[in-house]
Parts: sequence; structure tokens; C-alpha cells
Amino acid sequence: MMVDLQKRIIGGHKCERRYHVRLRGVAADGSSSLCGGSLISQRWILTAAHCLETIFADLGVLLGGAAQEVQITGKPVIYTDIDNNNSDRFHDLMLLQLPGNSNIQPTNIKTLLTAFNVFCGNILKQFFMLPSLEPGKSQTLHCTDIKVVDCEDLRHTLLEKAPKVYQVKMYQHWFCGQSLGVDICYGDSGGGVVHKDKIYGIISFLGDPRYVCRKAAAFMDLCNPQYAAWIKRTTA
Repeated sequence: MMVDLQKRIIGGHKCERRYHVRLRGVAADGSSSLCGGSLISQRWILTAAHCLETIFADLGVLLGGAAQEVQITGKPVIYTDIDNNNSDRFHDLMLLQLPGNSNIQPTNIKTLLTAFNVFCGNILKQFFMLPSLEPGKSQTLHCTDIKVVDCEDLRHTLLEKAPKVYQVKMYQHWFCGQSLGVDICYGDSGGGVVHKDKIYGIISFLGDPRYVCRKAAAFMDLCNPQYAAWIKRTTA
């Protein structure tokens, strides 16, 4: 479970995206976990798999507006494949089914069959939540622009400083983003990375959890054909 300690993002600004979802879980001891997500159809939310324990979805998070809270009771669907030892491998993508149709307009997923290098250097718009369950803290949606960069430096950092994490991440399909003065925080996980109103990625993990704005952040790559086919098949 990712626990939102800082409850902020770096370099963001207020914005309105009705399809953004705030996922919230409350543990037995009263502590809370927070994640983001995107409503991709009337019944389905797309988020990060490590947000598994969050069980409430706040739909229609508006700039200064109220949200519609829905409890997620259906079984989460996590993307898995098989490794060389015939064992399941989990990827950081999860679909949550709402108990009923939402009246919020969903966003679209753009499936691209072209090579990823077409996007390198483009500016993507990365949508974050600025969530909080504490009185007096902002609960409005924040957004920021972030540039797609090469992931080689982040892969090297994981391999050198967090080899166990690297073993889990190396087989997954993700891309990286970094811009001056921009970073993500705990609690932003699962939010959508959007370009021209199409979702291209899901916020997955921090490049450097200790220091902000020093390393690129990683996003699950929804342009991967296997991921796109899984989403289409599951939500059909």
C-alpha cells in the first residue's frame, strides 16, 4: 500500500478533469491510503495495481466541487503474464469495476501501433490529485506538463540501488517523464498521464523517493499492445 505522506505534488496547478478518480482506503487502525485513477468507461476505473487495498472511489472530482463516493466491492482485475518458470508475474495495472454505471463522462484510451520513439520529446500532460482526508488540506485536482525522457538513467539507478525492485519492474512496460521543477508524490500513483485528452500512461513509481525533482518518474505504458488488448478485453 502506498501511503500519502506529503499530500502534495511539485510544480502543479489547479485543473478540472471529471474523469479523474480519487481512490481511498481506510485500514483497521484508522490510517488512510490514497491513489488516483481514471474513469475509462461508465463501469471501469483504471489505476495502478499497488493501489489494491483502496476500496472507495470518489467520482467527479471537480475544481472546488464535491465528489460522488462509491464503494468498490467487485474483485479487482490485475494484469498478469507468465515468466519462464510458468509463474504469474504481476504488472502495475489494475481495473476496478463500479457497482453501477457512472454519470461522469469517461476519457478515451488511445491505442497506438507506432514505435514509442515517435513520442520521445513530446510534452505530455500528467494529471495528479492533490488529495487529503485531513481538515484544511486541499482536495482539488492538480495537473502539470511533463516531458517524455529516456528511461536508461532510471533503470541504472534501480539496478544499482534497488535490485529487488528492478527485478519486479524490468519485465513491465513503462516510460519516463521529467521536467524542471516537476515531480510526483506518494498518493499520485494510479493517476493518468494524458496527451490531447487521451490516456497514454498510469503513474507508477517515483524516480527518487528521497529527493524531489532529481530523477525521472515512471509511468505504465498503455501504448503497449498487450496492455491495450487486456483493457479492451476486460472492459468489453
